[in-house]
Amino acid sequence: METIESWFKREVQSWRTGASICWTVISLPVLFTVYTILSHFYIFYPFTWISGSISTVFSASFVLLLLLLILVIVVVCVFSISSYTVIPEVPETRLHSLVQLLTPPRPVHGIVYVISGAICTWICCNVLGGRYSHLSVQIASSKSYMLNEYHLFLVLYGIYSGFMYLIFHYVHFNNYLQFSILQQSKFFQVRGQVVDVLLTSIQCTLWQTVYFYPGFWLLGQVPKDWIVHNLSLLRSEQSVDTVYGLLDIGLCYQTVLLGIFLHFMWSYSALLYRVYSTEHLTFPIESAFDNTANRCLIDAMTCQKDDLVKYLGFLDLSWLSKNSIERRAQVFSLSQPGGHPHNWNKLSTACLTEIDALNQKVQEENWKVFVNVPVRQTEKPTPVTVGDTTTLSHRTTSENTVSGTGDSQTNPATTPKEGILSYLKKKPLFSYFLMDSPDAKSRQLFQGAQLQIWAIEALSNFATASYTEDKFGVVQRSLPSTLTSLLNLQENVEKYFKLAVTSSRRQTKDSITKDAGLKYLLQTTLKSSLYKIVNTFGKHLMSLKLQPEATRKLKQFIEYKE
Repeated sequence: METIESWFKREVQSWRTGASICWTVISLPVLFTVYTILSHFYIFYPFTWISGSISTVFSASFVLLLLLLILVIVVVCVFSISSYTVIPEVPETRLHSLVQLLTPPRPVHGIVYVISGAICTWICCNVLGGRYSHLSVQIASSKSYMLNEYHLFLVLYGIYSGFMYLIFHYVHFNNYLQFSILQQSKFFQVRGQVVDVLLTSIQCTLWQTVYFYPGFWLLGQVPKDWIVHNLSLLRSEQSVDTVYGLLDIGLCYQTVLLGIFLHFMWSYSALLYRVYSTEHLTFPIESAFDNTANRCLIDAMTCQKDDLVKYLGFLDLSWLSKNSIERRAQVFSLSQPGGHPHNWNKLSTACLTEIDALNQKVQEENWKVFVNVPVRQTEKPTPVTVGDTTTLSHRTTSENTVSGTGDSQTNPATTPKEGILSYLKKKPLFSYFLMDSPDAKSRQLFQGAQLQIWAIEALSNFATASYTEDKFGVVQRSLPSTLTSLLNLQENVEKYFKLAVTSSRRQTKDSITKDAGLKYLLQTTLKSSLYKIVNTFGKHLMSLKLQPEATRKLKQFIEYKE
């Protein structure tokens, strides 16, 4: 029997990938035409600019170059499929971020982008014509050929742009398949993000051009000498790698425009792939046929070989819990014969498994943070009440632990590797690459929290809907275990925020990464979901058989004190 992973790749992912590539191909003639019109811009001769652009766009050479450009972009799209992920890889240091670029298959992607940048630039140079069209130019007075440095400058910049886009693709999480909070149609998602993609392309192009110019001024002689020597060309009289040559406004304009075109073209294809891959997919609750029995919702939610299938499964569960009465009725139904709530038991178990797993991670991280927090020594003794005895004894133990480790001159657990790293971190040059990112551990802890967010939303929505739709009470029977898991995770998340996350870090660090907002979304989802259940059942929840600690926390929600 075919597994759900192979079925998904054959029947779903292949079609979605093909559709995203097709829309990229359909958009390329428009993008290439816009680039051609802007590249022939003449501010003082508007009629010449318009007529020249129109004649270029409708020429046979333009069509052939467009077909070659389409072929190159299709190859880039196919090779970059394996780079996308639903779980972002969060580097701990800048050095780790650079090392990640060397792990397979990223070097292959880098080679593809570099070659693509060179070929696309060559295509653009042929469209530009004039002094940019060919690598060599024949000297009028003889049969000898001379190196065209303007063409070489743009081709090298295209190669450089391909390499810089590889860094942008991974370092800035352009390969992260982020699911939108509000499920919209693909058209509105693309329309809402395409302007941001364009602005990002302009920003990145300006930034990378600033570094390319001095680099070419210092090292531009190396490729020039190599090409002149191997192709037996004469040197150009107008050298570009000089201060005067680099101040050419026309060359600067064409360079920036080329960079924006390349970056936007690659980013736009990535945007289409992300939108199509994260589209909602409906899985059957149960199947009456043997050949589709392993393609149900529970199979997707428990899929371990393909994370995208698992994420789409939890997304479908969250969606149906809010929007589909018919499918909720299937979840609430009993098996025949037997009368057992198999559907609900399987789905709720999968949700609680993910929630409890995250709860265990957060709890362990809280303990690590608590142990490593420095304790301030108080100069004056403070009065102690009976209720503070436990807290004081715990604090005293922590102070003894901290002071014990601080008084020792050497740490026997320190390895030579840790000692070397500690020494290098004190040096300014190495510390830039070796210092830990302030928010890296927090982001690593919650990098897969989107699953738990959907699971929490689904359980809350099912519990709320069961008040009027669950005829057999299958959901309310498992309400104690659901509340216990949600309350435990909510308490540990709140403790983590108090121990490890500050408000200033939230404003500065989280705004530059796409995944950093997951922990705050998780915190908000936990509170809103618990209050949704409380508002539905009210004080009747106090009659549930819960642990004393869970009952205490639930009472705070019932009294709206959280």
